[in-house]
Amino acid sequence: MSRQPKILIVPVDGSEGASAAAEYALGLAQALDVPVRLLYAFPRDPVDMFGIPTEAPGPEELEYFSPEAFERLRDQSAEKAFAATREVLGETAVEIQEQIVSGHPAEAIVAHAAAEDQPQVVIGSRGLSGFKEFLLGSVSQRVLHQADCPVTVVR
Repeated sequence: MSRQPKILIVPVDGSEGASAAAEYALGLAQALDVPVRLLYAFPRDPVDMFGIPTEAPGPEELEYFSPEAFERLRDQSAEKAFAATREVLGETAVEIQEQIVSGHPAEAIVAHAAAEDQPQVVIGSRGLSGFKEFLLGSVSQRVLHQADCPVTVVR
């Protein structure tokens, strides 16, 4: 027998797919009286994000290899995604939480959900990196197949 979720986890990246998932999750959260956690996944470090340079990086690339600059980039990117989602959701009585996790998006989302008590993931079917996802497999497909909790994919 399935149990009602205690929290809805919504990965966000500023894309239309993430916004659609957040809107869907908001309606579900209202009906179930549970909070929504907006989750932003960001690479662990500059090497995870940019790879190991094969030639001398220019000043722009080198900037983000400093821990402080990388943290600023993470925080600014997360704030853009959270702000875009808050704008779509508007005013609501539902508790909206925001959290940043580190790592490959699918792995970070699955690990975060595994650490929660009775979560449900509500994820958009397409994020910002469409072609790359086509070649490597989409984040939503990986989460759908790897998570041990209910996952709803929103189109």
